[in-house]
Amino acid sequence: MGLSDLARCLDLPKSTVANLCSALEQVGFITRQDGRYNLGPRLLELGAAYVDRIDVLQEFRDASARLRWASQETVQLALLDGTEIIYLARHDGNQPIRLGAGVGRRMPATCTALGKALLAEIDPSVVQSTLATLPTLPVLTPHSKRNIAELLEDLDTIRERGYAIDDEENSIGIVCYSVSLPTMAPTTARRAVSVTLLKARETPSLRERLVEDLRTLKADLSHRL
Repeated sequence: MGLSDLARCLDLPKSTVANLCSALEQVGFITRQDGRYNLGPRLLELGAAYVDRIDVLQEFRDASARLRWASQETVQLALLDGTEIIYLARHDGNQPIRLGAGVGRRMPATCTALGKALLAEIDPSVVQSTLATLPTLPVLTPHSKRNIAELLEDLDTIRERGYAIDDEENSIGIVCYSVSLPTMAPTTARRAVSVTLLKARETPSLRERLVEDLRTLKADLSHRL
């Protein structure tokens, strides 16, 4: 909604609503785009105690547990927030080493399979202009993408291949595959799912099985939600 609409709905002076919106925007509870306000990602963090009751997260956990191969690994769900991703939920398999980020944590989109899968869904010119606001691309390992041209080339490959790969770009010794989920509505945040494993365990056949499971998870969540 725009500022004038908000003021009318709240029956408050426009200047008062502008101050309230400014404060809420600064802490991430709302975001502004083209003069209109939407709910912000920090609301998720505020509602962390209620997170188990949110249908999409429970559906994700249930669907992840049903996967033949990926259920044995770390499966995660995240959303895109500008140039970062926020982890929403995770499924831990039966591997002895726990991998992946904690729920609510933020990571650079350019260094993660989840982030790159989501960026690949956006027009390249929009991605380029968004990333141009950063002084430099985040570099977490020697394998991280170091410039926008290199990242855009990778995003082209992701679109052709159908899934994203983080090959030790986030953490040394860790590989991750990801596919994006369909956007439910124009105002819905973009989301993706991923599976993470130790690089030492990666084989072409295991990759094929895990990516197929991710596609199954995508179809399952798309149908249920």
